[in-house]
Amino acid sequence: MSSVLPQDRRSQTSFFYFYKKQPTERRSLGRMAQSLAQTKAQNIATKLRNGNDCEDDVKDFLTMGSSVPDGLVVAALGFRHAGQEAGPSPKALRSLLEGKGDPNAKDPQTEGPAMHSACWHGNVEVVKILLEFKANIEAEEPRMKTPPLNTALAAGNAAVCLELLNRNCDVSWKHHDGATPLHVATAWIASSHNSNLRMPPIGEEPRAVIAMMMHNGVDPTHTEGMSKGANRSTGMTPLETFRREIARSPWRTHAEIGAKFDKNARVIHVLLEQGESAVKDKDTGNKAFKEKRYEDAIKAWKEARETWEKADVRGHHTAVLWNNEALCRRQMDDAKGSKNACEQGLTHYSSAAIRTKLEHNLKEAEAWTPPPEPTPQEVEKKEEELEARKEKAIKKKEEIKVISKKAIVEAPGTIYGEEGSSQKDYVMPPTFICPMDQAQDMGIGPPKTKTWWEKRDADSDEEERHPESVVYLPAHHPKW
Repeated sequence: MSSVLPQDRRSQTSFFYFYKKQPTERRSLGRMAQSLAQTKAQNIATKLRNGNDCEDDVKDFLTMGSSVPDGLVVAALGFRHAGQEAGPSPKALRSLLEGKGDPNAKDPQTEGPAMHSACWHGNVEVVKILLEFKANIEAEEPRMKTPPLNTALAAGNAAVCLELLNRNCDVSWKHHDGATPLHVATAWIASSHNSNLRMPPIGEEPRAVIAMMMHNGVDPTHTEGMSKGANRSTGMTPLETFRREIARSPWRTHAEIGAKFDKNARVIHVLLEQGESAVKDKDTGNKAFKEKRYEDAIKAWKEARETWEKADVRGHHTAVLWNNEALCRRQMDDAKGSKNACEQGLTHYSSAAIRTKLEHNLKEAEAWTPPPEPTPQEVEKKEEELEARKEKAIKKKEEIKVISKKAIVEAPGTIYGEEGSSQKDYVMPPTFICPMDQAQDMGIGPPKTKTWWEKRDADSDEEERHPESVVYLPAHHPKW
């Protein structure tokens, strides 16, 4: 019986011969083959967990005809934990997926999709392989209901974050407390909470992640809800949370990356400030547009675009500004300016909704024709109508004056009674002049200066505050 058991490198013809056996013998051999496949899979899983990219072993396992367990796919993604790390195995992973392994396999430990495990433990190469085999880029983590981008940000896995963002992953999601992806990114960079589990925020990638999220449309002025309370009507923006956490970030005192981190933190702080400033200018322009102050609106939107340009951030927010200007110029009967704004906006990445609006406004601008010049008769008629409205307004005002005079002067009893107003005979008294002491004795001057014992016995709420008693807390670390 052992002579017909399929060995590691037995060809497909061996399996054909195996299944030609009698039913009883075939069942026995099937159980033994299954046991052999399980043992092989366990050995491969052990090697993968140790960081051994055992591609040949995987190929041998696949020739046995057994289905690919989810555990093998997850094991090939790598493992990252303090004091216990194993690199990913991209070659083995590709072979497993080519052998019909599930790219959306469930991690036995977290019960979450493999994409989340790859974003936390793996590198950008294994994430690319999963996406190549149609893994769900928006697969939700079962507990927090967040997408893989959240897991990559929480891990500080900057290269993976950039890969997901370059593939236009969704950035409109929020945590249950209202925190946006930008809040999660600033927490990775500045917060001390679970910092030992994250990758250090060094190099140019952390700033690139934040810039790319703004490019894709994350609002840098959106506030989270966790810090909202009795002393705050709203939560904090990403910039505010960054300022609050950066001074006590453990990365500042890190022996190896402390100096590099300080440099990166300054750059990121400037970027967050620029993002807030640009969105506030946009809101100012939107308000002016609603109030039909079109020139002011265009000026504010231009300043916002210039701020995004200084920040080296293109994309969604700039497209929105151009779309707003296109609408504004149409209201100003400036079809050429509206068309130019649409064409500029379409050169930027934006959400599908904004792109649709830009394309629609472009068609409207191209089809727009200026109204015909009014004839002299129409101009004369319009002036007559305007003059008639002015005369009507003046006449109405005179009628109101007459009615008021009759009510107050000619019929005083209707408002003040038969005797009229009680102040009709009032005479303004002359100016009263006297020494300050006399005025204070009469209770009509400014209060006397308190003596030292009155100050001693005064209530604490009335004590004077001296400048030297006020302590100012810096917004940044003193080294800044």
